[in-house]
Amino acid sequence: MQITDANQLLELEENEFVGELPKLTNSQINFAGKNNILICEEGVHLWNSRIDFNLDNSVLYLSSNIHDYSVNIALHKKSVCFIGKNNFFNGRTSLVLSESKNIILGDECFISYNVIFRTSDGHPIYHTDAKDRLNHAGSIYVGDHVWFGQNAMVFKNSRIGSGSIIGAGSVVSNKTVRSNTTHAGAPLRIIHEDTFWTPHSTHGWGEEEIEMMEKSDSDLFVYEPDEDTLDFDEIEKTLNGFSSPDDVIVYLTALLFTGKNRFCVK
Repeated sequence: MQITDANQLLELEENEFVGELPKLTNSQINFAGKNNILICEEGVHLWNSRIDFNLDNSVLYLSSNIHDYSVNIALHKKSVCFIGKNNFFNGRTSLVLSESKNIILGDECFISYNVIFRTSDGHPIYHTDAKDRLNHAGSIYVGDHVWFGQNAMVFKNSRIGSGSIIGAGSVVSNKTVRSNTTHAGAPLRIIHEDTFWTPHSTHGWGEEEIEMMEKSDSDLFVYEPDEDTLDFDEIEKTLNGFSSPDDVIVYLTALLFTGKNRFCVK
């Protein structure tokens, strides 16, 4: 079923919609499978976006957002995609969930042009002698307040802690990025430790603004582990253990809405 008018979500038969109807602008949601669930909080505006439920038993959770969603999301079989609150998509972001793996994206991330998230290479690769597969899929976990530069690519088994920076053109694959660090490159390498960034836009700054912002004494975007900090591997284990998409929704709602340091990685 192809959805171009949000009211059509109320007519789903083999799939389910939960929450507040989103606003759709030049956007479509396609259901090719069954037993999928789309959850939208209040204030979801899909702009120039496309969402495809290509197979069965997947869950997509779109949190409220003061910005527009500009995304291409493709879910295949039994995947969970959770997008937190107030993420800024500067251009269309692609998320491809394959091989029953998941993508969790925290709150208030800044995602520049042409950023891609993929849980699988899309085709299996084997060793010529042993015949064993070499490129298994893996889920992607991203914390809160992460800045992705233009053309960054985030691939399988990536764990990116809150407050970190991924530079333009970087490739993240099978990597753990600690909170409040800056990484860049292909292959990825650490550029700075003990860094934080703020949401201020520097585009219109002149000498006065540059001088005024030369120093920041705020600890708002500095993350430290505490009693609220979650373990990405434990989240993955729990999500993979559910047999029903309804159980996934209960878990996301109960567990992921915790404190500032929920996705701190040290």
